[in-house]
Amino acid sequence: MMQNEGDWEPVRLLSTAARLVRRQVDNKLRAVGLTQERVTVLRVLLVDGPMRRAELARRLRVTAQTLGTALVSMAGQGLVEEVAIAAGKSGRLMAISERGQKLLADAENLEQDNSTVGIGPELRAELITLIRSLEPGATTQEAMVLRPESVGNGSSPTVPAGEQAGPG
Repeated sequence: MMQNEGDWEPVRLLSTAARLVRRQVDNKLRAVGLTQERVTVLRVLLVDGPMRRAELARRLRVTAQTLGTALVSMAGQGLVEEVAIAAGKSGRLMAISERGQKLLADAENLEQDNSTVGIGPELRAELITLIRSLEPGATTQEAMVLRPESVGNGSSPTVPAGEQAGPG
């Protein structure tokens, strides 16, 4: 006999929902050779421009090691590339490649076709609030404050500058 989801603990509900949503989205993205994780990396690089790996990992809320493995694979696919920092500074930055930009555009066209899998603005806002409240060092005052006009119209709630509103 299958267990009733109403009896599941919150962690199991969240992890099951996340796994099922990711599977559905990844199945669609596979058509253009991407995954949700790769789309997220590409979006950050497209919007915020080239950046150091450590900064990219921080914005995506993943470890540098996890991101490093993904970036090696993504570079092999031609999705990202390393670029030199301005003269006089050491190090290299990660940037989205032309191929990465094209595939990201293809992925975004697929997303217009219902890839949000029933996640409306209210649930999205609740998830963002939960993520922010669980981050290390979060305080009650730092939890997400929603603008009433953003909840009903499909736009994302207020997100402080420099932070990513989506999953990372």
